[in-house]
Order: sequence, then structure tokens, then C-alpha cells
Amino acid sequence: MVKSRFVEMFLRLFLSLFGTFFPLLRLPPSIGRAEGFTRFLIRREHFVASKGRIKPAALEARYNGVKTRWETSTHRTDGLPTARVWAVGYRYVEKLTQNRRIKARAIGIAHFVTDAHLNWDVNGRPYPRHADIIGWSDTAKDVRMMAATEIANRMQLEIDPRP
Repeated sequence: MVKSRFVEMFLRLFLSLFGTFFPLLRLPPSIGRAEGFTRFLIRREHFVASKGRIKPAALEARYNGVKTRWETSTHRTDGLPTARVWAVGYRYVEKLTQNRRIKARAIGIAHFVTDAHLNWDVNGRPYPRHADIIGWSDTAKDVRMMAATEIANRMQLEIDPRP
């Protein structure tokens, strides 16, 4: 038990530092149709591991009062090997002090979003490679959930590789 906990903490530290010591590749200011993106999943209720399925709730938009819009946080992944994508999540998304641990990630292609009549806001904040899915309906939750379903059904699931 202690050994596996030590290994887990070492991997977490190493992968967190990995994202700091190796600069993230620069990307163009707009997202290309075939560009990859990922949504890190914190809650087990957002996916079905046995079926490799992402649930629509994993992509559900949250209201941003500052920007006065509905948005879903994602990260651009083009040019990064899988280990570096996970390093981005461990470094910028995971907050262990808040009991916020990544369980998995949803992997998609940018056109999944635009095919659902949504748009991208490439902003790099609050994390490098960060981009928000925007253009969600302001009034109709069922319309937002239909768009989330359309995107989720096309995405692939990858479980966190840490022990």
C-alpha cells in the first residue's frame, strides 16, 4: 500500500514537472477542422469505462458570469504525445487539495464541435493550450444537451494511465 502510494505520488510529481520543464508547443491562434482536443474528466459519472463511452454531461456547458456565456473547457492536443497531454491535465486541471483528480479524458477532433453548430474560443487561459467550446444556447438546456450528446457520441475515452 505504501509503495504504490509512493509510486503514485512520484508519477504525479514527475508528470507535473514534465509539463513545466518542457515548453508546450505553440499552436496557431485558430483551431483547424482536423485538430485534436481533449476534455479531462474529473467525475466517474461522466463516462462508462466498460463501454468506452463519454456521457453528454461530460461536455455540459457551464455559465461564465464574467464573460456572460455558456462554455465548456477543453485543451488542444495537436503535436503532443499522449504522455504530454496527460502532463497538461495533471499540471493545470488536477487539484488534489480540492479532491479534484482526473479519472479519464475524452478525445475528439475540432470538427465534432463545429458540426454541432458550436464554436471555439482559443484563449490559452487559464491554462496553456486551453480553448473553450462556445455558442451554446442561452435559454434552452435541452438544446445544449443535444449538442453535448452529438459531440460526446463521437469522442473516444482514455482512462488515466496512473496506477
